[in-house]
Order: sequence, then structure tokens, then C-alpha cells
Amino acid sequence: MSAEILQLPTVESLAEEIRGLVYERQTMRAIGAQRDALERNRVELVQRQQDLVEALIRRYLPADLHAA
Repeated sequence: MSAEILQLPTVESLAEEIRGLVYERQTMRAIGAQRDALERNRVELVQRQQDLVEALIRRYLPADLHAA
């Protein structure tokens, strides 16, 4: 049985993804993108923001509190 190492995204990489999604959204709105495209972008943006919150918790919450 081999152990698999899970590589979690970093705060910095998630912040960069969010910046990209926001830029994409602004561009889509500027060119009059369809609602379904904007909704897909919104859902992805919300997911990345949730991932960022989790990454910040992992970074700053003391390990003993995180395990509880």
C-alpha cells in the first residue's frame, strides 16, 4: 500500500486564480456575454473563494485547534 501525497493549493495560487476569474468576468460583462457564461464564472469564483478561506484557515489556525 502506497501513501499518496495530496498537494493543496496555496493562498497565493488561489489569490492569483481569483484575480484571473475576476478579470475574465469583467471582460465577459464588457462584451455582453450570455448569462450562462457569467453564471459558470460566478460559480467558479465562489468555489475558489471558498478554497482560499480554507487555505487561510490551514495557514493561520493553530494545529491543535484545527484538529479539533
